[in-house]
Amino acid sequence: MEKKVYDLRIDPDLRDLIPPLSEEEHRMLEDSIVRNGCDTPLTVWNGTIVDGHNRYEICRRHDIPFGIEEKDFDDKDAAMFWMLEHQLARRNLNSYQRSLIGLKYESFYRDQARKRLATSTGGKEARPLQNSAEAEKGNAMDKLGKMVGVSRDTLAKVKELDANADQGTKEQLRKGEISIHKAYTELKNKEHEGETRICERCGEEKPFSEFSIVSKGTSYSPICKECEAKAKQAARDAETAASMPPAEVTGMTVLEGKLAHVPTQLRDDPALFDHVLSLLESATNAYIATCETAISKLQPSMMTEENIDIIRQMIDDAADAVDEMLIQTIAKKNVEVQ
Repeated sequence: MEKKVYDLRIDPDLRDLIPPLSEEEHRMLEDSIVRNGCDTPLTVWNGTIVDGHNRYEICRRHDIPFGIEEKDFDDKDAAMFWMLEHQLARRNLNSYQRSLIGLKYESFYRDQARKRLATSTGGKEARPLQNSAEAEKGNAMDKLGKMVGVSRDTLAKVKELDANADQGTKEQLRKGEISIHKAYTELKNKEHEGETRICERCGEEKPFSEFSIVSKGTSYSPICKECEAKAKQAARDAETAASMPPAEVTGMTVLEGKLAHVPTQLRDDPALFDHVLSLLESATNAYIATCETAISKLQPSMMTEENIDIIRQMIDDAADAVDEMLIQTIAKKNVEVQ
């Protein structure tokens, strides 16, 4: 492979697909090339750089010879896909860096989605059916996320961080010193500084910073952090209670020649009300924990007014059923409640 100072073309679309190196990364690469030469050939397509823009700039500036490797692509789109796969495969990148690379291809995926939506009537403009554009937009982000190994929501967070976060935060993200979710939460809290909202559980008005952002989403939780903590603790307590057998008032009998404990009916004694109450508390806690698990699985697209009304009706029906049990028990035992 011949090494010399080649004069190559730079396509801005290809150059800008890969996020720039940090100052430290660029300095380390430059020091290595100046000291040891450029051992890795640049990838070229019809005289245009596809991979190696940083090496090219350094070699040209220091007049250092380098090799090139010609590749044949059908078109620029094919070259772009090769760049994406090549960069993701060879670089030790964290989720933020991988997402930045993936987002460089967002417009390409959107264009492909637009083309898929075009009708058979011809023409260059797509004529999507109602909601089709949003569906294709989501599909494009899903495909991008799958390619870079993150979720659609993570891509959305990184996109906003790249547009609005300060340089210090971006540098922390590149170095892996702060998580995407934490950086996104801090950014949104700054945007809502001085604003308040009502907690749907305790009904108190609190600053936005007192509400968490769902880790797998981009929106704030409807209940405050304090209520979240209480709900989680209640769920843990309920799980513990549900895993233990309910206490029983026991009697003694002889079974196969040995003394054994057996459940017995409670005697009619007001002092034993606390025992009944503890059984109901265990059942209630288990019910709340199970409901919380199911409700937590709701996704934004499921939260229509109709669906929420169905859930509320189901909860009301359960409460009515328990109330009916109490009424029937009172009637069965011929007790007049004062």
